[in-house]
Amino acid sequence: MDERTKNLILANQLGKLGKENSDFIVKSVKAITGNDISTIASFISKSGEFGTKWAASKLKTFEYRESFIDDKPISKSLEYSILLLSSMGEILNPSDDFSEPVLTAVIGSGSMNLNPTIVIMQYVAIDEDHTEIHITASAKEGLVKQKSSEKAVKKIIAAF
Repeated sequence: MDERTKNLILANQLGKLGKENSDFIVKSVKAITGNDISTIASFISKSGEFGTKWAASKLKTFEYRESFIDDKPISKSLEYSILLLSSMGEILNPSDDFSEPVLTAVIGSGSMNLNPTIVIMQYVAIDEDHTEIHITASAKEGLVKQKSSEKAVKKIIAAF
């Protein structure tokens, strides 16, 4: 997956978080004041999403890679990975850039699992009962480094 695509996916995912936070603020204000602020709410919601996407586009993307050997055939490794990544986040369409089977997902990582992290898992059959799995994770990081990419990879490996 190219850098531009990664940045776009991460910015959009962070934009969704910005919109959710804006929606929460609007609901809280409405609950406190009792006023219908739908026009202002719409503006705040769109501003939160746009502002977060813009800020995310300015942040550096950090990557972390690690490989390990799974004691399962490649088909079982893929099945388990699909279940695991589905429970952790959202599986994206696999890329056609790789000659071996690949899974791509966006999962939560970092502080309270709130930092969207792209995970790419590549599978290489070693023999009938063993699969080598290469994991690359990418995440945006601000001033406070959460090590989201590294945490995502280690969380996935620990689940195997």
